[in-house]
Amino acid sequence: MPTEHNATDVAIFGLGVMGGRAAERALAAGLSVTGYDPSETSRSHSSEAGVTVTDNPLEATTSSRVILLFLPLPEDVLKLVNEHLVNASSGTTVVDLSTVDPGTSRTAALTLAEKGITYLDAPVLGRPQGCGTWTLVIGGEDQEISQVSELLLATVAANVVRVGSTGAGSVVKLLNNLMFGAINAVTAEMLAICEDNHVDPALFVDTISNSGAATVSKLFLDLAPRMVSGDDDPVFSLKLLAKDVNLALSLAESSGTTAPIAATVAHINSLAMNLGLGHRDTSAVLAAYRDLPRA
Repeated sequence: MPTEHNATDVAIFGLGVMGGRAAERALAAGLSVTGYDPSETSRSHSSEAGVTVTDNPLEATTSSRVILLFLPLPEDVLKLVNEHLVNASSGTTVVDLSTVDPGTSRTAALTLAEKGITYLDAPVLGRPQGCGTWTLVIGGEDQEISQVSELLLATVAANVVRVGSTGAGSVVKLLNNLMFGAINAVTAEMLAICEDNHVDPALFVDTISNSGAATVSKLFLDLAPRMVSGDDDPVFSLKLLAKDVNLALSLAESSGTTAPIAATVAHINSLAMNLGLGHRDTSAVLAAYRDLPRA
């Protein structure tokens, strides 16, 4: 017999930094949550929070008519779609909050549509700790989005914004993360120049932060002090930022858009990755500047 679902069911694939918080928010909203993650640590943490955790992806696939994805890479999304999500019940809606390219979103949507399953690309604008106040930029049809908007607003989001057809959400997210990469890189570059010109980087950051200058952003206020102190405990890992910037660069290239800043940021990230810093926070990119030969 087919599995029966109700409006309080949600399944979450990916119980890490973002998905784990989303699962806890869904529980707090009174939903019944089934979760899957290949990481035993993530499964254990979510289980302790009250999530019904399974080590069987098929069980999570068939447990709900609403499935949220928080996966690291485009290939992870397509693998899950082809191996498991195609087995979901007709009428299921898959809301992909991962950061992927629009081509991946469109491929996933077409594959699942053949099974009567809706796919929405709905990446997150916001930091992990802001879960509940996120803005979700969604690609899809209005009617499809309206079917899950109430659930999303009751759990992870303060704003749900349709930005176009399938793939448009992914475009907006990649461009947002390209801006993140540019601010991250130029902040590190400024601090490296400070050091080379015998200006105290901590004094520089403190002065600029309290100046009221138009150049001061929330991201600068977050990143700069951590770069100065050497705090690179991962909030947003360098390897994920590098992935997102590379996807944004590929997006520009595919549309024929000249994007020299994207190319430069991708190069800087690559230098830091080559130092073995991919698992550290994006703030670790300052080490790449310190490692470069002096002109």
